[in-house]
Amino acid sequence: MAQHPIRARMCGFGEKDRRPLDPPPVVRLRVRDDNGEFIQSEDVDIWKFVVSATLWAPQSENDRSIVINPNTLPGPVPMYQSSSSVMSLSEPVKVRNLVGTTVSNAYLLKDENDELNIFFIFHDLSVRTEGQFRLKFQFTVIPSEEAPHAFVESVAWSNVFEVYSAKTFPGMTDSTELSRAFAAQGIKITIRKNSRGRSYPVRMTGHPDDDAYPEDDDLDNDMDMDYSAAGGAHGIR
Repeated sequence: MAQHPIRARMCGFGEKDRRPLDPPPVVRLRVRDDNGEFIQSEDVDIWKFVVSATLWAPQSENDRSIVINPNTLPGPVPMYQSSSSVMSLSEPVKVRNLVGTTVSNAYLLKDENDELNIFFIFHDLSVRTEGQFRLKFQFTVIPSEEAPHAFVESVAWSNVFEVYSAKTFPGMTDSTELSRAFAAQGIKITIRKNSRGRSYPVRMTGHPDDDAYPEDDDLDNDMDMDYSAAGGAHGIR
């Protein structure tokens, strides 16, 4: 990945409150030809490329994208003009735990080193509940008449990050150089000059015990897919 989220403040179960992941997750796509050589990004037709994001447990064992709204759990409901109460029989409502735009189109942009690459940007993702999570990104090609079926061509995982309650949230980090480079090219990303709130170190994995989770070197953090001019995209690397 080009940029991992570090932390966020939980956004709760309101419909308007949004607390985006900080910094915004960014996935870089690198395309290879039949010989395994990287193709120049500007030579790739990117208009059918999409990446989707889902929320997972820290060890990638459980999908956490859906959660039960605690406000809909069964509980005593007062009866009209009576001291008695009855139990609510309504079914608990399941809602998305990962809120925001969970699918990104491909962007051909220059990074902080002025190098042109293919990126997928998730600038407004929020998480309703506190805890530790990681994001799973799946790359697909939009079906066409020539290739009518869609498949997951490649997968990438973010580092583990922390979602805090309002009382414990340490504040936003400074905007990264990559985010600033994207904003300068017209991408909608909030840019901050100085971080706000309490400042204390938070590890890039978002977890105090790094040994409990895979190291970055053990993960395929760039989305690399095989690409042939004749057959299009296929396979996972």
